[in-house]
Amino acid sequence: MAIAAMIAWVLTASIGVYMLRTWVTRGGLRRQRATGVGVPPVVVFGHASAALTGLLIWLAFVGTRLDLLAWLGVTVVAGAIALGVCTVTLWTPYPVAVPPAAAPAVAPTATPPAADPGMVTDEMIARLLADPFPASRRPRLKMAGLVPVAHGFAALTTFMLAVLAAISAR
Repeated sequence: MAIAAMIAWVLTASIGVYMLRTWVTRGGLRRQRATGVGVPPVVVFGHASAALTGLLIWLAFVGTRLDLLAWLGVTVVAGAIALGVCTVTLWTPYPVAVPPAAAPAVAPTATPPAADPGMVTDEMIARLLADPFPASRRPRLKMAGLVPVAHGFAALTTFMLAVLAAISAR
């Protein structure tokens, strides 16, 4: 059971490292520091460091079979999961009520059609530039949201296996 927990922990950590690397390389850290909007870096890096510290403690437990290390690892991973829940809660956008737009006081007048049906007007060009034709290819399936979901389920699996291994360590 301890080995299964360790494998699940390494899988969870690898998904987390991927997400952290992606966040940093795409400017998430710089953007958060510049605007102050988003998850504080302390929460993100605290979550990652708690998870890696717990993994090191768990590796020590696997090597020594001391039940104290097992329960210490479970406690640290519980803290890491709590910080992870905080991260997801702060990161996930929630619905915001948008006030309805005010109706214009004067209705816009329609422009008369051009005398020549083949004539291209400035308004036609502006309308095409503002609203180009949609792409004709099929919409792509967005898989980016599945990465944090997989990380969360892997973390819960890790926690469950670690608790069961700690119980059976006696």
